[in-house]
Amino acid sequence: MTTTSEGNNSGRTPDWVYRLASSLALLEGLIVASLAIFLIINAFISEVEAPSAWLAEIAFAALGSLGLIVASRGLRHRKNWGRAPVVIANLIATPVAYYLITSDRILLGVILGLIAIPALLATWFSIPE
Repeated sequence: MTTTSEGNNSGRTPDWVYRLASSLALLEGLIVASLAIFLIINAFISEVEAPSAWLAEIAFAALGSLGLIVASRGLRHRKNWGRAPVVIANLIATPVAYYLITSDRILLGVILGLIAIPALLATWFSIPE
């Protein structure tokens, strides 16, 4: 009885799906980290009206970026725990992209959508064995 390589990999998610999901999650994490850095720099060059809200935004952005970066590493190594944070983040980002598009921030919305939708789909289909 001979087996083909195709028979051994039936039902297995291709490696490129994991690489795509991991790369997009890492990109999202880096974008959110740059947002946190922007908020910090902006506080020094302009007046902060609500310091507690400002600190909360920075903390949320820092923790969110760290979570996405760690999740991207989990996806890269085919760990099941890496999927949920990326799926949740992109389920949130997709309606935000729609809102941006409908509120005359078309470029930002399109960019966010072009990252969020493929990341959501790739992560959704990166099911471990």
